[in-house]
Amino acid sequence: MHEQYAMPAATLGALEDFLDSDANENGLDFLGSHGYLTALTVGPRGTLDAEAMAALFEDAEPCADAARSARIREQLQAWQKSIHAVLYHGARLELPCPLVSDLNEANELSDWCVGFMEGLFLDEERWYAGHEDDIADLTLPMVVISDLIDDPDLQVLRRDRKLLKEMTLQIPDLITEIYLLFHAPTNV
Repeated sequence: MHEQYAMPAATLGALEDFLDSDANENGLDFLGSHGYLTALTVGPRGTLDAEAMAALFEDAEPCADAARSARIREQLQAWQKSIHAVLYHGARLELPCPLVSDLNEANELSDWCVGFMEGLFLDEERWYAGHEDDIADLTLPMVVISDLIDDPDLQVLRRDRKLLKEMTLQIPDLITEIYLLFHAPTNV
């Protein structure tokens, strides 16, 4: 990763502690937040702007302490920039959880996928405009694993363990493909 945008481990650890704590009443947990930031980064929005930040915390402050809220917002913006730097420099984005899905119960990857889908839903029309079939294919694993959409066809995919495992392992490469779809130069 481009070192200029790398987050110090202590900063990321402090952010994780907050996001996974009871003090985070309105926001996604650590894994969901990474999924959300990833979707914002690879999708048409491209950045964690004020509207996306507000949506992340359901239009509330991250916490009651104004100074701490400001630090959390800064840390989230830095985290989003580090995700962007990885993808911009052609590296494969590593998820902060194992690429293992167990649809019988919520797990780390399903939490990440829920966050990713929340980021997609924020700009759903823009995601699908001009790319409907591509986006449907590229986001299928996240849609299936998040279990946010109740569709009989998706239930069939969820029950096919072999196919689900294959889709799960494709997620990092699909993230790169989505990023390139929205952000690669078109005049190359």
